[in-house]
Amino acid sequence: MNERNERGRSAEPETPSGPGGSAQLRMEEVVKRTGLTPRAIRYYEELGLVHPSSRTAGGFRLFTESDVASLLRVNELQTLLGFSLAEVKQTLDVDAIRAEVREAYFGTNDPAARQELLDQASGLIQSQIRIIDERMARLAKLRDEQQDRLDRIRARQEQLAEERRDSASANRSRAGNAGA
Repeated sequence: MNERNERGRSAEPETPSGPGGSAQLRMEEVVKRTGLTPRAIRYYEELGLVHPSSRTAGGFRLFTESDVASLLRVNELQTLLGFSLAEVKQTLDVDAIRAEVREAYFGTNDPAARQELLDQASGLIQSQIRIIDERMARLAKLRDEQQDRLDRIRARQEQLAEERRDSASANRSRAGNAGA
């Protein structure tokens, strides 16, 4: 039996269980764990990037640990790697296909089928590496541009410092000549 508070609710809210008895989290808990806003989570759901495992009778979204991991992955791809939502979707689709290929690989002992599955997995991973390499090349170019700007500013700072030293030296010489 649960202890009840003054309003008749459970003192400790029960965490619904999802498929396989795994704990399910409400939106508020997911927001705290991921740092995402409810609006962002709903938007990711609309785009098909994440899928809450179930809903309560009242229609509230419920998330499993796997759902939270997916949300964190989407956020990481966007913030860390700077992927667009289309690139995030493509990456998640490739991840899902790789999982299917992995399952099929371990579901067969036929060497020819396994080789075909490994070739498919290799192609999928190579496509992801190309996307990452393109992103890294664009970031490297941006970094080089910023480094060039910084180098020009530092050169101007050095030039200005030299001009100020020359000006101070000239002023000391004039002051010394005026006193003679």
